[in-house]
Amino acid sequence: MTVLVTYATHSGATATLAETLADTLRREGLEVELVDVAEAPDPAAADAVVLGSGVRVESVEKSARAWARTHHAVLAAKPFVFFSCSGSASDPAKQGRQKATDAFLAETALEPVAVKNLPGWVLMDRIPVHERVLLTSLRTPVGDFRDLPAVEAWAREIAPLLRS
Repeated sequence: MTVLVTYATHSGATATLAETLADTLRREGLEVELVDVAEAPDPAAADAVVLGSGVRVESVEKSARAWARTHHAVLAAKPFVFFSCSGSASDPAKQGRQKATDAFLAETALEPVAVKNLPGWVLMDRIPVHERVLLTSLRTPVGDFRDLPAVEAWAREIAPLLRS
């Protein structure tokens, strides 16, 4: 059983979540290939696919959207999981919802076997100046909100779904 875990990241937080997810899936007995979307991985040989994307200004990364469109038929034909990574996912008022994730899934018409919006980080030194200005004006909380034990727990939950 081979699982392709691919991700699109801007500041690196999504990569750290994808790495944690991949490591945990390996411990669950799955063979995992971890690849950045920028490397244009081909999902055809994988038995299942996980795609993760950072969220920037309420949108899934363009590279993740383009990759999903390019490989839509393959992704629709096998177990597919999607996760987003954003600083705002840690906001309890959002109740686990993410507009960017909802829009991405509507746009692609993919039906993942699991979806999760995971907290990432908002580290101003890793964000372009124009985005810093916007985030500051919105009074966006700054910090590292990742919860790697929660990512590991979710990976254990989705492992059986990827096997199906």
